[in-house]
Amino acid sequence: MIAEPGLRWILTLLFAAGGAFCLYRCARRPGFSGRVADALRAAMCAGMVTMAWPATMTFARMPQVVLFAAAAIWFAVSTALGFGHGRLPGAHHALMMAGMAWMAFVMPSAMAGMTMSATAMGGEHAGMDMGVAGMTMTGHAPAHVVVVAVVLAVVFLAAGIAWLARAIDHARTVARPGRREVGLAMEGVMSLGMAVMAVAMI
Repeated sequence: MIAEPGLRWILTLLFAAGGAFCLYRCARRPGFSGRVADALRAAMCAGMVTMAWPATMTFARMPQVVLFAAAAIWFAVSTALGFGHGRLPGAHHALMMAGMAWMAFVMPSAMAGMTMSATAMGGEHAGMDMGVAGMTMTGHAPAHVVVVAVVLAVVFLAAGIAWLARAIDHARTVARPGRREVGLAMEGVMSLGMAVMAVAMI
């Protein structure tokens, strides 16, 4: 989905770090609901990494749809019942999981209007040496995919900025930032990453 190799690697490293932090926090949490939430966020980070790479973006597509749809329901229900860290964070998590399920579901139709060409560094050997080939995506996604992607991108961009601002505010009030501040920053990075992935579908 991400055509630019540099951006692809940046997103991969960020989501890998976010997933590792979620697993670390999951292992240290005492409560069941908190552990489930962190495990689902770690799964989301793994899903985002696979979506960033053209070779794996359709890997286990329907299982991802089912998993993230169930995760969205989990966060929505747990938030409605008063679990988690508040209604707004819970709603944001539910929306991110729903966004992941939607991206995995519409991936074939989103890619149907796009063409992928390979340009190799070997000149006359272009199209033959795929090991050094670079991929370029051209074309446009269907209108209904573009509309939803734009809405998600705007929402996740705003939420990501809000999470990062909150992390900075918390870091200013403590002598040494800890897991709470890192967790808030991680939420912001994940939300901004979702915004980038939504834009990539346009």
